[in-house]
Amino acid sequence: MAEPPPTGRSKWLWIVVILILLVVFVVWTMRSSGERDLVATVPAGEETEWAVEPTGPAVPVTLPTTPMTNAPATEASE
Repeated sequence: MAEPPPTGRSKWLWIVVILILLVVFVVWTMRSSGERDLVATVPAGEETEWAVEPTGPAVPVTLPTTPMTNAPATEASE
């Protein structure tokens, strides 16, 4: 046989517990969204921890002087 629904003190206990939890949740969400620590942000310089700017002469680069030409059209691409 099923138990009858709670009555009396236990019924009111659960109602009070649920209301307290609801109030705590609402206060917690309102507090976290309302109070923001506004800290003045100072722009930081570029991060140089991983790459150090070279101090020596630049590396010589020789580029090819081959003239650019279009590739001939194939039958498959038409």
